[in-house]
Amino acid sequence: MAIRMKRGGALTVKLASGVSLAVLMAAPAYAQEAGADTPEGEIIVTGIRASLERAADIKREAGQVMDVITAEDVGKLPDANVAEALQRVTGVQITRVFGEGQSVSVRGLQQVRVEVDGRTLLGWSARLSPPENDQLGRSSGLDSVPSSLFGRLEVRKSPLASQAEGGLGGTVNLVTPKPLSFKEPTASLRVQGVYSENSDKFEPAITGFATTKFADDRIGIMIAGEYQKRTSTTQAFERNNFLNRNYTANGVTTAQPTPALLQYEQFTVDRSRLGLNGAIQFEVTPEFTVTADALYSKLKTGRRQDFFAFRLPTGANPVTGAVVEDGMVVAGSANGTVTTAGQIRNEPTESFLYGLNGKYESGGLTIEADGYYSKGTIDQTIQIITLQAAAPVPGAFDFRDDTIPSLTLGGTFDPADYASYNPANNGVRSNRLIGLLEEWTGKLDVSYETAGGVTIAAGVRYTDLHARSNAYRSQVTPTRAEIEPYLKLIDAKNFLPDIAGSFPRGFLSTAPTFDYVFTRAQAAEPNPDANGQSTLLPNLQRDYDFSERTLAAYLMVSGEGEILGMPYKANAGVRIASTRLSVDSYVNVGTVSTLRNDKNRYTNVLPSANIAFNVTDNFLIRVSGSQTMQRASIADLAPSTFFNATNLSVTGGNVNLKPPISTQADVSFEYYTGKSSLISGAVFYKDVQDFIASFVTTGVDLDLDDQGRELTFSRPENLASARIKGFEIGIQQFADFLPAPFDGLGIIANYTYSDSEDNAGFPLVAVSKNSYNLVGLYEKGPFSARIAYNYRDEAVFEFSEGRPSFIGARSQLDAQLGFDLTENFALSLQAQNLMPKKSATSEYSNFNPTALNSYALSERRFSVGVRAKF
Repeated sequence: MAIRMKRGGALTVKLASGVSLAVLMAAPAYAQEAGADTPEGEIIVTGIRASLERAADIKREAGQVMDVITAEDVGKLPDANVAEALQRVTGVQITRVFGEGQSVSVRGLQQVRVEVDGRTLLGWSARLSPPENDQLGRSSGLDSVPSSLFGRLEVRKSPLASQAEGGLGGTVNLVTPKPLSFKEPTASLRVQGVYSENSDKFEPAITGFATTKFADDRIGIMIAGEYQKRTSTTQAFERNNFLNRNYTANGVTTAQPTPALLQYEQFTVDRSRLGLNGAIQFEVTPEFTVTADALYSKLKTGRRQDFFAFRLPTGANPVTGAVVEDGMVVAGSANGTVTTAGQIRNEPTESFLYGLNGKYESGGLTIEADGYYSKGTIDQTIQIITLQAAAPVPGAFDFRDDTIPSLTLGGTFDPADYASYNPANNGVRSNRLIGLLEEWTGKLDVSYETAGGVTIAAGVRYTDLHARSNAYRSQVTPTRAEIEPYLKLIDAKNFLPDIAGSFPRGFLSTAPTFDYVFTRAQAAEPNPDANGQSTLLPNLQRDYDFSERTLAAYLMVSGEGEILGMPYKANAGVRIASTRLSVDSYVNVGTVSTLRNDKNRYTNVLPSANIAFNVTDNFLIRVSGSQTMQRASIADLAPSTFFNATNLSVTGGNVNLKPPISTQADVSFEYYTGKSSLISGAVFYKDVQDFIASFVTTGVDLDLDDQGRELTFSRPENLASARIKGFEIGIQQFADFLPAPFDGLGIIANYTYSDSEDNAGFPLVAVSKNSYNLVGLYEKGPFSARIAYNYRDEAVFEFSEGRPSFIGARSQLDAQLGFDLTENFALSLQAQNLMPKKSATSEYSNFNPTALNSYALSERRFSVGVRAKF
């Protein structure tokens, strides 16, 4: 059944660059959603080619440098969520957690604003590594919202003055379908079963969509929903860092970066995701339309993990027989501290977004008012029982062996015997984190197109953002006897089975239960406030109450004309944004916590200009220049302190962070060789001031740790200025020139080169120099197939003692088959992460892959689904 849509509208300045490489897995009706300024005239949307044609058309008419992904029939590309789909776009790279895409970077910058219909969707996103509190940015992670709720994805690489500031690298806008855009009542249902290889489970994913109109087609109602459940296993080597240690020989003392911790972990993660989206539209008059909509997302993540850890000593000469390669100690022997633990962690998060919009269009005058309320919540609980070796354990390690370092234990220590352990100091611990994010925003935009074709637009936007975090922690040192019922022997055959190497695989861990850990810890350290949110002891050093108010206004002029007989369309404008923020947090001195208040304020003036030249009807050259900014994340700004007693790490924020500013320019071209085929390229340059990165140091803080152990401190700083320069090139081509059935073949390929350097000569955080995508397509009659390969090379992720630490190169291969059984029913088969070891995430120190800090291996996933559409 074909889906009909209306499209068209007057052009202002329409610029785009890059290539649309992906089709979002969504209900088929979503493909007809045409956006805010949908013109007259109908087209029929069906199949992969039609979706790519529509994406190319939108990007060709855009008023800025932009790539677009439009939805077509369900399951046409094997991408689990929004981030997985976006990675196919030229210049976009993604970060994965638990094997799923979570966040994106654009042209090398990870500071990207994420919007839903131009609005902020607040929420939390889970992390694999410490700290135990989750990432807290200014938008929900892309893994928290089901992809099928959206009809179009936009990657804006250059800004318009009329759009909200906040994306240093760019803005990702997730566009939901609207009911008045549909010509006919439409309904669809998709049911999938998803199999995760290591978890050995077959679990459901269900998507539904329905829309209709009545009252002479002046009122429209739409509702969409999706439920997914997935159990996954992650095998990891985690939490190490190479830190300076002193070695003395022949009276000479030298500092050598030495591993701090060898920790082997296995996670089983149970995630369920529910998303609902609804909208009501009322065409009050032909000129005035009112839209009310809402989006709800709930992500429940339960995690069980076991780890075996060997912590090296921190004093002088910690390693004997040290082997040094490239200035790093990569092998040797040491008397270390062994700890093992079992942990259960639950973190249900919810996101809400309610909006009301009114738009009036008459003649050349357009007035649009928009208001929304966005809210994100989390209630995270952690229960852990930790064991510690009764005495230091001799161990020989070697980072040169296999994928992760080897560890051979000596002496009389038996990792599987309880007699070798004692309950760790404060080894029974219960944590709770209660978080709230909420934002009220209102904006007004007015534009007028003069008789001469020049459009003048102006507007104002006010935002009131509030964030609160309350942490609780109670802990106690238990007796040996009381935790004996909770001991668990790890089967060597099932611990990190897909990672080669010689290290302890069979060892004694624990199986904590909520009832035991919470009850025991809370009884030992109860909350003295009977009316508190939790009966656990307040952990005030992690608490903060953050508020931020921003007022922004803009003026923009757009128009079209000719230069030397060449048609052009252009816009230019300026946006001024004023920001005021205030944070309440606690400063701990010994056992005394004192409330403090920190404030900051700044104003930014952000100019932008875009121009597009139609050299021919099918060849466009685009030039843009602008300044963009990115406010620091809330977690980075909140000056609270989190001390992880298990990992001896200390993290916190910095309220004095300045917003990084990027001055950027690019020149791009697009050559449309057919309705759904094009060749595109771009050259870009960014000059970033006050770039933010984590700075890692070590030291002792008796106020945090009365045992006087060495702690690793990490806080964000405005570390550097940086420059990024690079280019993109892409091709999207179908083999129409071949005889049947080969004329159904197609290819999509792109490559991005980003060369970055800060003022110290180091690469910029999260910038991979090379990344590319290769997608092979086939669509003919009822059959379709795709195979998609994505690659990005290494990138810096933090600095330790002034040395860069890197995330290693990684790639992923996915595949999909589809077959239309009838006009209304279709079958799909998908396979994701077909080469797990190539997609594994590795982190290492100072340009040396042998100096491994972490390694995480995810599993293959397979799914089969049936789709019905009416």
